Amino acid sequence: MNSPTWHNPDADENGFVAFDLIKEKATRLTREQFVEAFPVPALMVLFGGAGPTHGGDALDAQDAGIQLMTVSIKSTAILRYLGKLAFIAKRPGNPYAHLISVGRSANNDITIAVDSVSKVHGYLVRDGGGWAFTDHGSTNGTGLNGNELTPGEKSRLFDGSVLRLGVEAMVEYVSPGALYDRALAE
Repeated sequence: MNSPTWHNPDADENGFVAFDLIKEKATRLTREQFVEAFPVPALMVLFGGAGPTHGGDALDAQDAGIQLMTVSIKSTAILRYLGKLAFIAKRPGNPYAHLISVGRSANNDITIAVDSVSKVHGYLVRDGGGWAFTDHGSTNGTGLNGNELTPGEKSRLFDGSVLRLGVEAMVEYVSPGALYDRALAE
């Protein structure tokens, strides 16, 4: 199953799940069972800073093992997402079945309630066998692997692709198999 309508019952009202819970579940499953249980890619919160860079965006060396959603701290609002991940999936009741919306507003599929993230910052869509991100004309822009995205243009994501949403939030796209590997490596 690779449907964007898949729902994780452990997700909070913003679409996030504690990475520690995913790690615990990974220890009880084989890779194949894990991918079947968690069939969609994920985004996870981490801290960025003056450390090494990945795709032009700063990452802390100590955080290199969990690379799903990365953050650089400009305010404390981003701290609520530390150690959590969001699966790329529709939340029940949200419109536009083919779009996974990402933004500050609570009605997005993935809500990142940080001032520099636009109300509807952008959206993820299935693109062939993978996923792509489109900036929806956000105020503070979006970067992909260090390059600024043009609003309205679809950009393909691959394992390890790093998106910067606004000023504070950076997300790394990770497939289910890569998530399993990282969960066991932690």
